[in-house]
Amino acid sequence: MRLMKRLATALIAAQFLTAFSALAATPDCPSPSQTPWPTRDWEASTPEEQGMDSAALAELVDRVGAYKQDSLLIIRHGKIVADAYYAPYAPNIRHDLRSVTKSFTGTLTAIELRKGFLDSVDHPIVDLFADKHISNLDDGKKAMTVQNMLDMTSGIAWNERFYSPDETVSEMYKSPDRVDFVLSQPMSNPPGARFYYDSGNPYVLSALITRKTGRDALDFARDELFKPLGISNARWDTDAEGVTDGESGLYLTPRDMAKLGYLYLHEGSWDGEQIIPSSWVDRVRQGPVKATDGYHYANFWWSLPERDAFMARGRHSQLILVLPKLDVVAVMTGALKDGYFPTTDLIDGVTGAIKSDAALPPDSAAQSVLAASIEKAATERASPVRPAPELAKAISGKSYRLQDNDLHVKAFSLNLVDPNPSWEYTIATQRLDRPTARFSGPIGLDGLYRKASSRAGIDAVKGSWLDDHTFQVDRRILGQGETQRWTLAFDGDKVDLNFESSDGVKAELHGEAEE
Repeated sequence: MRLMKRLATALIAAQFLTAFSALAATPDCPSPSQTPWPTRDWEASTPEEQGMDSAALAELVDRVGAYKQDSLLIIRHGKIVADAYYAPYAPNIRHDLRSVTKSFTGTLTAIELRKGFLDSVDHPIVDLFADKHISNLDDGKKAMTVQNMLDMTSGIAWNERFYSPDETVSEMYKSPDRVDFVLSQPMSNPPGARFYYDSGNPYVLSALITRKTGRDALDFARDELFKPLGISNARWDTDAEGVTDGESGLYLTPRDMAKLGYLYLHEGSWDGEQIIPSSWVDRVRQGPVKATDGYHYANFWWSLPERDAFMARGRHSQLILVLPKLDVVAVMTGALKDGYFPTTDLIDGVTGAIKSDAALPPDSAAQSVLAASIEKAATERASPVRPAPELAKAISGKSYRLQDNDLHVKAFSLNLVDPNPSWEYTIATQRLDRPTARFSGPIGLDGLYRKASSRAGIDAVKGSWLDDHTFQVDRRILGQGETQRWTLAFDGDKVDLNFESSDGVKAELHGEAEE
């Protein structure tokens, strides 16, 4: 089976190479001045056809892979020149955008403005939510505008860094009225005086979209943004108040993520239709607000004006990068806590691969190197495994009942001696109609993930013995932007379980085998 998978991967890479070679040999390929619009899908091209060096892109694909990212997509002159997916992630899987979502919320605010739902970004926020019982209302808060929120200069006192339970953003999600919660926080600075990252801002602006348009942000996006751009495979959850989470939680494929960058690359215009004002894009590109670590900010976008680069950024390396002078859009996705690939390194890698604004001579050898790097990325490499101890037989098939815990996990079992190893766990849902939910699927014991569809998405799970009494489970929900590690220490009928996610969530659970 593994040999067949390798052969299939090699065949796909060969097909890409053949297609690229055919493109390079075709004399009537569209020139870069003829703008292609990827409403239905992106066109592919050899890098050389778009003035880029395949060998340099191959090196970049390898470098990004060393940081254990999920994907890398590079587009120049409207054509895909590199599209890599790092196993176990794969094409056509929607990815959690994390805070890249904020840039979509900002874009929807621009549409809201252009269509007249919102009269001005200088409109005071508290006036737009006059029905709310806002606490700590002073002159500064009364002066806070939509633009202040878009620029992360609202002046609201806010604590947000690691999503720990005591942070303001975590408290917001516990509140029954999140808009009221955000707007009732005390002010720490006058509006516009200082950049401070605050995920309450985009949540409030998403609620404003619902209030002004009568549609939640997802429905508004489907009609006004996704439909013209040809995006049909989106997920974006709405809370109990009917508000779409404007700060995170949007899921798109990397190719659909790139469409937002392409819209901004073309000054807010798409195939003859002005989706957002060009002045909105100009402000994003200029980045008038000084942010952190040398970055600038505006309209929920980051920028490096000295590099003429702007980007939508999210946790774990989610990124949409726009390089206007080079006519480039790049997208990167990731999931690992320690897998952050620096944005400036990506800019350097893309810039270094560009050799000309015009087509270069065909280079089949370099294109083969790039195809090999993309194939390597898609091929999972097994992690080391130890031989299974005798304990594997003793625990296999047993159900372990866990004490009450913050993860709401009630029980788990492992089947490690069956020809098709599997794992299963049950959680408390806190729902009256369905008090528990069971999750199960295959688990790889050979250092390779096993994939299966689940309620959460596509699970990729593998396990290994750390010693004669400790078993480790590595789980990824592909596209979720998070990894999980479960470490189970067995002592007779008792088990101690340590949980840690790439989002920094940690928990200790204790239980014992059921009779």
